Amino acid sequence: MTRRFCLLVLALLASTGCGSFPRTVNRTLIRPDSAGSLAAPTPTSPFLKAHLKSGEVALFSAWSVDSSAGVVSGTALRQDINRRLVRGDGPVRIALDSVALFETNTIASHGSVVAMAIMTGVSIGMTVYCIQNPKACFGSCPTFYVKDAGTDRLVAEGFSSSVSPALEATDLDAIAEVEAGQRTFALEMRDEALETHNVRWADLLVVPHAEGEAVIADRTGRFLRTGPWAAPEQCRAPEGDCQLAVAARDARERFSGADSTDLAAREVVELTFERPQGRAGPTALVLGSRQTLLSTFLFYQELAYMGREAGSWFAALERGVPNARASALGIDHALGRIEVEVEGADGAWHPAGEVGESGPLASDVQSLVLPPLGSGPVRVRLRMARGLWRLDLVALAPVLGEATALRVRPTRVRRAGTDDGEALGRLTDDARFLTTLPGDALTLEYALPVPERRRAIFLESRGYYLEWMRDEWLADESAERAMMMMSDPARALRELAPAFKRTEAQMEAAFWRSRYVAR
Repeated sequence: MTRRFCLLVLALLASTGCGSFPRTVNRTLIRPDSAGSLAAPTPTSPFLKAHLKSGEVALFSAWSVDSSAGVVSGTALRQDINRRLVRGDGPVRIALDSVALFETNTIASHGSVVAMAIMTGVSIGMTVYCIQNPKACFGSCPTFYVKDAGTDRLVAEGFSSSVSPALEATDLDAIAEVEAGQRTFALEMRDEALETHNVRWADLLVVPHAEGEAVIADRTGRFLRTGPWAAPEQCRAPEGDCQLAVAARDARERFSGADSTDLAAREVVELTFERPQGRAGPTALVLGSRQTLLSTFLFYQELAYMGREAGSWFAALERGVPNARASALGIDHALGRIEVEVEGADGAWHPAGEVGESGPLASDVQSLVLPPLGSGPVRVRLRMARGLWRLDLVALAPVLGEATALRVRPTRVRRAGTDDGEALGRLTDDARFLTTLPGDALTLEYALPVPERRRAIFLESRGYYLEWMRDEWLADESAERAMMMMSDPARALRELAPAFKRTEAQMEAAFWRSRYVAR
């Protein structure tokens, strides 16, 4: 692979959020952990491409997988790193651990292969909501639901930015409070988009606390006990008063439209709180937020620019291009997180840190311990990219001390009401992944510790997901523009602003209506 293509893989990572097209699909899903091999070639899916860690490629026209030997074998031609033919069709036997990534448009049934395979060139009829603008269609990392008064309530999306095995990451989400006496807890984990999800674990972190207290987590994963949270007395945004929108975690959100000429243009929200009384200890800012669909739009657009070469770029990342992670964050850095500033006694604004988590689906609560506060009202300023964040809650909380979390692994996994021992084994063995395909839904059950105490429940999920490329994206294919999104993100955010603004008003409705659900 040329250096140019090695660099282009980095553009894939620049924006965040889980991307995929929802479709109406007539298909039979084969469990990824069942015995067998990759699906046989068909007239519409005649090839399997193996990107090797050496940079070479093997293009199979016939193949099978020997799970006991850990090899894929068959008839293939070989290309070198610059895609020059070095060997014509002939017998090939390749160790699975020498493969960076498989590329196919055939659903696999072999677990060790489907966990690495990226679907490409898939052309399936889109829902009516996606026909006019495919980049507004529903996308999802693993989504997690709890039963609430008989309905399913979305509480978390896992590892939103982990779009390849090399970017496997851990995600922490605040999902529930449970009363004393409750002994079990259940989550439903779904794969609701056309993606392959690879979940290493989905554990609960349970934090007991006293009545009248709450528990928050900061960006380092530290748990803090707090007293009662205080809503802002005032909230001023460019559009005017926003106090009611951020006073409680009630799905009433404050958000704005993106700038029509520069998607990185900033806006400021100013909040005023009464100073916590009777305490000299630290105070934390508590913020509930999620991203808008701007991040999803940019992620889809990058994949569209990569087009037919997306598999090569993913594979380059898997091979460990030097400085890949740092260089990949151009768009993400240009957009930024939510910057927090606090007014000091000198009347100047002082940086306090950043908050904000990737993903447009579930609002998550994060916290930031503020620098020592002076006397009088507390004034906080939030700076962020216009149109990128939905604020559901902003509050101040007195910090009472640190708390200890108890890790709880699933004790039971059910699929369609039936116990799935294999899935349970994978979720409780850190050396393996549980691989899910579109439409999969599993109920995870946990036994809660310390039933005599009130507890805050956090979900810690770890894994990665792989996008299924679409034929409909190929019209935008452009290696030059893919490179621009990495090397000159400021320019990319200016050039893409008009295209996003043309669809922004309709994206939210189309996104949620076009969710892919097999059940």
